Amino acid sequence: MLYARFTNGSPQMMLSSTPLASGAAPGPVIVGLLSGLAGIVLATLTLRHHRQVWAWTRRLRASDDVGKDLEDPATYLKELAEHLSERAQKPCREAEFAPLHRLRHLLDDAAADAEPIRPELRSVVERFDQYLATMLPPAPIATRVAATEHAAQLATAMRQEQSRVKLKEAVSAALQRIRVLSRTS
Repeated sequence: MLYARFTNGSPQMMLSSTPLASGAAPGPVIVGLLSGLAGIVLATLTLRHHRQVWAWTRRLRASDDVGKDLEDPATYLKELAEHLSERAQKPCREAEFAPLHRLRHLLDDAAADAEPIRPELRSVVERFDQYLATMLPPAPIATRVAATEHAAQLATAMRQEQSRVKLKEAVSAALQRIRVLSRTS
């Protein structure tokens, strides 16, 4: 729009600040507006995409951390499962239990550190203690063993085997839980 302003009695023309009001072609203005809108939409979509990538990266790092936390307990549990399989239906004395004490302490430490599988590891350690408590006394030096002593050793051996089976079940449950956590994370 044009405005007329009178100063000192003579008219002066004032031009409007909007291009369309001055009679300019609307094409360049519309192209400029559409370019600006396209830039805003592109920036918004890029920001949304980057947020999704950052969230995915955080989830990936968290799952890697969980996987690292579960590696050591899984190794200890597999080693324990091998020892238990070697001792199946075989009464064990103190010498056979010697390497198991180290595993028991490693699993106890792992239970303190591994939050996702702490209950399963605590159950393994508890049953491990019960299994270690069923150790047979040292073999007598005498060649003949009294019938009552033989019956007592047989009962202890049966308790030991029952304890071994319960411990093996707890180890299997803990390993299964680790596999599930490894798949989901």
